[in-house]
Amino acid sequence: MHCYRLRFCAPFHVDGRGTGSHQDGEPFIRSDTLSAAVLSAWALLEPEQAEARAAQPPFLLSSAFPYWRTHYFLPRPVASIALRLPEERLRESKPFKKIQWLHSDLWLQVVAAGDRWLAPANLTLWQDGLAWPQAPAEPLPHRLWAEEERPRLAMDRVSDGALDGQMFYFSRIHFDAEGGLYVLARFDDESARAGFEAALRLLGDNGIGADRHGGNGQFSWEAGQAPALPSATAGAAITLSLVNPAPEEVQGDGLVGAQYQLISRGGWIGSGTLRRRRLRMFTEGSQFSRPLRGRVVDVTPDGPAPYRVYRDGRGFWVGTGGVS
Repeated sequence: MHCYRLRFCAPFHVDGRGTGSHQDGEPFIRSDTLSAAVLSAWALLEPEQAEARAAQPPFLLSSAFPYWRTHYFLPRPVASIALRLPEERLRESKPFKKIQWLHSDLWLQVVAAGDRWLAPANLTLWQDGLAWPQAPAEPLPHRLWAEEERPRLAMDRVSDGALDGQMFYFSRIHFDAEGGLYVLARFDDESARAGFEAALRLLGDNGIGADRHGGNGQFSWEAGQAPALPSATAGAAITLSLVNPAPEEVQGDGLVGAQYQLISRGGWIGSGTLRRRRLRMFTEGSQFSRPLRGRVVDVTPDGPAPYRVYRDGRGFWVGTGGVS
């Protein structure tokens, strides 16, 4: 398993649901968005294999999650959301319910406890949604990331002209200078890793997300030490990516004992006027009795389209047992 740390030299905007709303940004990048962005950059470097590579990518990615210095955060397991507290601590339930990200050390504790997790009294909350297992030894900045909203004038996608009197707010995420996002990756072979890294470097130069022509979304990357996580070799597993399984994977007992959340993914094709077909996916942090392979789905809209469009719904899994 390889780890890539993305350090942003410009703010970015990624629409978390593909609704087209520039106000709805997220401070992390989901696996299907990152996979598509890397494949688009790779197509500029090696266009002859672009469509075949998009239909069957030679890599498997997690979503890109926050880090600060050498500290990595992971999405809170769905199994821990139904928080149980003794009666004398019920007043603490509201801030605990806001937790979205767990320090990797705390994440291991939560995964081991499952739905029996009891939030410790000495839990340190940072920026509302980030949680540490104890008070960090290092002084923390006020925020790991900050969101700004700027007023913009709406444009007509067909005529490329301004729509008089129609304003909207554009959201952008700024990360602390010592923080950013990291992504975990697995590759078919070494040549796939080399191609991926070349594409990732080009993507960083071009930027990811909306408003790239203005310099948004640019980043540099470095190889990092992946957090120690359990191996998903057998038994229960948690996904660190979005997953869209084939129907046969969830038939029978495929969802027995599963704890999951769903998200609907959509969006535009490039900068055109066509919308890709929407797709429902299991979110990061969902847990199943066994890993689901997932699939790459053709989401090309009905009617004429300039090229085939795919969404990467393959699962990036870790286990709930011993650390690998």
